[in-house]
Amino acid sequence: MSSLLYRTPVRALVHVFVLTAIAGAQVRWPVPAPAPPNTGPEAALSPPGEPGEPLVIQGTVFAPDGATPVAGVVVYAYNTDAQGFYRPDKGVWPPRLHAWVRTDANGHFTLHTIRPGHYPNMHIPAHVHTQLWGAGFPFQYSGELHFADDPMITPGDREQAVRSGKFGNLCVPEKDAEGVLHCPMALQASKESNYHGPQTPPQ
Repeated sequence: MSSLLYRTPVRALVHVFVLTAIAGAQVRWPVPAPAPPNTGPEAALSPPGEPGEPLVIQGTVFAPDGATPVAGVVVYAYNTDAQGFYRPDKGVWPPRLHAWVRTDANGHFTLHTIRPGHYPNMHIPAHVHTQLWGAGFPFQYSGELHFADDPMITPGDREQAVRSGKFGNLCVPEKDAEGVLHCPMALQASKESNYHGPQTPPQ
């Protein structure tokens, strides 16, 4: 069930500490608001004209067996802007570039965003975060999408992605004729939550 970096609770907590260091604020176990009532399987994290390389993520949520697609799961995704910041004030939460989707009958979802930048002055690969819940699954940190051509990806990261199979989510971006990058993403839902914070997560 692991994705590249922050799938487990311990790694998620490490990432929260990283976010705190970026913001200079006390950010602990952030959770999103519930999905809007009209949430569908496709959404844009970034507004039209957002600086950066356009990126389309075509994802699927799978059941714990790793093979069965799951309909009706809410996926919340967010990422930094092209400069590596989550917010114009250089804070962290809530992030400016974010969206909710709800998987279709085939477990699929599509996200439109831009390729995120690296955290300033930090040696951490650029990534797109996801969290999921619903359709009988509790709220959980569900992994990140990373980019195989990112110079900050280490050999160990690549080995972990290979071991994780389709859930490694280390994308080799493909650019179409219009200059838009495309990446697949596979998320594996768990019957157990890896969230242990004080806030009440969405259900």
